[in-house]
Amino acid sequence: MALPNCVEVEGFGTVFDKDCAPDLLFSLNAAATKNSSETYTNYLKKACNSTLYPQLCFESLSSYTSTIKTNGLKLSTKALTVTLKAASNTSKLVTSLSKGGNLSMTEAGIIKDCIDEMGDSIDMLKQSLKALGSLNGSDDHIQFQISNIKTWMSAALTDETTCTDGIAERKISDEVMRNIRKTIVNIAMLTSNALALLNKLPY
Repeated sequence: MALPNCVEVEGFGTVFDKDCAPDLLFSLNAAATKNSSETYTNYLKKACNSTLYPQLCFESLSSYTSTIKTNGLKLSTKALTVTLKAASNTSKLVTSLSKGGNLSMTEAGIIKDCIDEMGDSIDMLKQSLKALGSLNGSDDHIQFQISNIKTWMSAALTDETTCTDGIAERKISDEVMRNIRKTIVNIAMLTSNALALLNKLPY
């Protein structure tokens, strides 16, 4: 098929003139961009399939494929960044709800516990993200740093789960409480996925 503004001569293929090169370059760049985009998307899908919640993993990270590319460390860093942002937003929401005047003493107590637990979780996630962004030294030292990050992320997940379990165990039917639990369950799922992706790093 002839390229735009290019001349094909039988037996000689495409003959390039001064108008042909820009269109050819554009076509090649477009093809390369498409191939790269597909490669990055496929990489993310494969990586997310190693998590407990692959659909959530892909949906939360698919807009960052051009940044992640096929780099495992960038993938883990972005997954942790997304998780921390979601956790921070959720904590603000729960804190705001706690200031409402329609809560029973039981509900207020559960929300206070959740606020404390989410605060601890956010601290662990921040510490993890900071450490992940400053990996250095020998392979043994990096392995030690990664091990610490895994420990902190596991602690964050425990805090999140403790909050949701506290709501579930008391069998509170209030819609606000159910929404709080649903939101924090989502954070726990993101944290679980980020930890699974971290476990895939070759350290």
